[in-house]
Amino acid sequence: MAGWRERWTSWWRRPQVAVPATTGVVWKLRVERDRAAIGRFNERMEKTLLPSVPESALRALQISVDELLTNVLMHAQQASGTIDLQLARSPGAVDAIIEYFAEPFDPTTWQAPPPGDSIDAARIGGHGIPLVRQLMDEFRYGHIDGRNILQLRKKC
Repeated sequence: MAGWRERWTSWWRRPQVAVPATTGVVWKLRVERDRAAIGRFNERMEKTLLPSVPESALRALQISVDELLTNVLMHAQQASGTIDLQLARSPGAVDAIIEYFAEPFDPTTWQAPPPGDSIDAARIGGHGIPLVRQLMDEFRYGHIDGRNILQLRKKC
């Protein structure tokens, strides 16, 4: 019985980790693999979040989500099905989760090719993921059961 008592005592004295409470999921949405659908989603995000999220944080989130959804459309040719999105507002932050079926691709570790020596040698593309890294306070990736999962957090 001594082992049980020691385990219980250590559990009881363990410091509790505070989990930030959300004020509720703003919404869960599925976006079709279509550029126009991304634009409509961006407009809905603005109408829904602008009353409770500072404009600078909202714009950073809009740009980041748009970049990542566009990358899925343009570069994940093997991807299938819709793209699931979830937005949540918590005290001091707004969170977005993007999920889609595709081969694993971790944008949090992707590195852009080096820029050209001149404006003429510069490439179009390759700037979206670095922009997301710069705009978001947290940018995480996971791959579970065939789904790429991107988590974004913008403090506000």
